[in-house]
Amino acid sequence: MPIYRVFGRKYQDFYTIVSAADEYEAADIANARPEIDWDRVEMDDVIEATDVFLDDDTSADLQLNID
Repeated sequence: MPIYRVFGRKYQDFYTIVSAADEYEAADIANARPEIDWDRVEMDDVIEATDVFLDDDTSADLQLNID
């Protein structure tokens, strides 16, 4: 049976609180903040498969171990 390498992605959302004159200024201020000033929004997102490749290297290694 072929072996596949599957890459996945899990999206995460973050928030930060800023004081600003309007939403445009708030976005500019937030975008300028370092990552440590953002808090993660807790979610139940699952990992979603994004890319699938036939993994010839792993298949060959497994065949060597099986034989």
